[in-house]
Amino acid sequence: MELKYELLEETKKAINKMVFFKDNIKIDENKYIIINDFDEACNNAFEEYFEYGENDEYTWDDILSENMSEVKKIIYKETNYSELTKAMREIEVVEEAEIEFTFDDEDVIEEIQVELDMCVQSRLVCGKNNSFFESLFEVYCLGGWPCGWNNGKIIVYVPENSI
Repeated sequence: MELKYELLEETKKAINKMVFFKDNIKIDENKYIIINDFDEACNNAFEEYFEYGENDEYTWDDILSENMSEVKKIIYKETNYSELTKAMREIEVVEEAEIEFTFDDEDVIEEIQVELDMCVQSRLVCGKNNSFFESLFEVYCLGGWPCGWNNGKIIVYVPENSI
């Protein structure tokens, strides 16, 4: 298995163009659950429990980790998994990116950076074929913040004045 480096440059460019909570965010309300309360979004992202699959005690972080473990399972099936894992860790797309944050909440900014790293790693392994991480990446490209899960849909925070 080879990592899909051809997507790396495209992904870097998309990340560098991201502006969070900009004006006129258009997110498909049929595909995502949209919320406009920042405190609710923070609660979802850092404290709330969700029903996910057969588990009803998953945090948003658990859901992210569960999906990332599916990506890692693909790598661990390979004989050169240690080389692939090392190569993935060495890629620092998000730290180099000049993302425009229109707010000043370090916990949220750190969370976004971690999730974007997961999206990059998923793209390196799966291309654009991991629907969960591609959905996260889509939301980020549009300027929203994925922050939870409900009834099989990602919950996305978008400030009310941005819609």
